[in-house]
Amino acid sequence: MNKNFLSFCLAAVLGISSAMLHALPFADSVISFNGGAGFGIDDGIIDGEGIDDLQAVTAAIKALDGTIVALGGATGTPGTITMRFSSGEVLDGAGPDLRFYDTFSFLDGFSLDISANGSSFIHAFSLAGDLLNFSCSLAFPCITNVDISGTGLSEISYLRITAAGNSGQGFPEAYTLDAVEALNFRSSAVVPEPGILALIGLAATALVVIRRRKY
Repeated sequence: MNKNFLSFCLAAVLGISSAMLHALPFADSVISFNGGAGFGIDDGIIDGEGIDDLQAVTAAIKALDGTIVALGGATGTPGTITMRFSSGEVLDGAGPDLRFYDTFSFLDGFSLDISANGSSFIHAFSLAGDLLNFSCSLAFPCITNVDISGTGLSEISYLRITAAGNSGQGFPEAYTLDAVEALNFRSSAVVPEPGILALIGLAATALVVIRRRKY
């Protein structure tokens, strides 16, 4: 083992650790989904209007990937989705705490309620929507930041989004959700992954060997 190998190990550890620290989580579990008229899933290739399977809806909102869940209900009963961050809590921190991504056509409106326990929800935010803005895409997502400081809740894990305000009609109708990201987050899983522990061990071993050779 030499200094170059030690440097490589330390750089790898720091790089992976940094990635873990800066990899912000998305809401990853769908508790319920009730679509209004024109609801469904659109990834540009498959699926479409009427896709209401919770497993499919959950898969669609787990990452920022261009696959959208259209809540439906621009007219009539509005569609709604209730989601959860299963790996921790969104915190009331500095600046905005949640970020919503709409990556399909119009900037549709929505109403947001949040909860710490999944049963008692508090209204947190409303977006009117702007039908003059039809440039939402994966390359240029329409981003909506939300600060939960005015709700009186210091941490939440659940959120409920309801179609509201100005929305495009015809499938995919109403708010077209791609993903919800936590900007201030406390993870409930703090144990390093085995691969990181192995790299730390290699770096430590290399350091010991180099020091022994010096003396």
